[in-house]
Amino acid sequence: MAKVRNKNFLTEEEKDLFDGLTADEIAEFNQDLDEKDEDLLPAGLRGEDQTTKDPTGPFDREKLMTYLKDEAVSQPDLQDPHYVPFEKKTRGRVFKKKEKSKTTTPLLPDDLSDVLDAASEDDLLELAAVLGIHGMLTQKQSETADEDKTWDSLKGSGLRKYKGGITKATKVKEYTDNEAVNELDMEEALAKLKAGDETLEELNLNNHQEVTEDILMDIVEHLKNNTSLKKLHLANTQMKDHIGEELAEALKSNTTLEILNLESNFLKAESVMALLKVIEENESLKELKLANQYNKIGHKAEQAMAKSLAKNTTILRFGYNFDSRGPRHTCNKYVMRNNDIDRQKRQEAKRQNGN
Repeated sequence: MAKVRNKNFLTEEEKDLFDGLTADEIAEFNQDLDEKDEDLLPAGLRGEDQTTKDPTGPFDREKLMTYLKDEAVSQPDLQDPHYVPFEKKTRGRVFKKKEKSKTTTPLLPDDLSDVLDAASEDDLLELAAVLGIHGMLTQKQSETADEDKTWDSLKGSGLRKYKGGITKATKVKEYTDNEAVNELDMEEALAKLKAGDETLEELNLNNHQEVTEDILMDIVEHLKNNTSLKKLHLANTQMKDHIGEELAEALKSNTTLEILNLESNFLKAESVMALLKVIEENESLKELKLANQYNKIGHKAEQAMAKSLAKNTTILRFGYNFDSRGPRHTCNKYVMRNNDIDRQKRQEAKRQNGN
């Protein structure tokens, strides 16, 4: 009769439990106790030898491989009724691309279609400007659309203002001549500015080789009380940040300047924001160009730029290469609003002159 090993370590209840086990159950229990839970030992040494057959001789690998091959050949193939031989063909449903249905419903009413068919190219350009579809217009066409044309043709058409979607970035201008020289007589131009010459309505110092920091400070200083200058171009004059801040102070008292070009300089966020803060109350400036600065002003400053433009109603053209899509779209919306306000003013003045 099989006995449980180490029975002396069992309690009375456990002894009574084992007394009721069969011989096979006790042998299985003893086998579990004898197994060594050691991963470093070979599998054959972790437990007792359980082979019940007599050995037939030493291990012979070649003989074992021959036996396995013969056994595999002698076994008949499985006759599975569900077996389907492989065939190279298309299975399942064949994909067919759905054809888009062509609608015959007209997109526009008959009366509006007749108006558009009879409209000239200038009328269509002006219509695109009214609807705010500036992506369809070139720069030259946009300037043409800003002029007073045949507005009476749009009366009674029932058109509503178009709310713009995604704003497209302005394409950077490419200049073929990078060594262009400004041949303006600097001394004569500065003399007229200092003397308050009323014939001096435009001062263009773009890319002028003789422009220095002192000359820029003189221009800013005399701009405060000037009443004749309407266009000031200071692109690529190496203007620093502190001069930009002084220029912002000068614009607080100037009431005649309409166009200011400060592209391709060294202005930082502080001077740019100072200029934008001034245009919140400035009512004379219509065009401001600040693109292609050496320093990036950042997303936070671009958001503040959009807030400043929201308070201005006279800026009709604003040039800056935005890095953030949100402020670019917002500024574009406010510039479009200002153009619409200016267009309404010109229409009202035209009606009054006609009466």
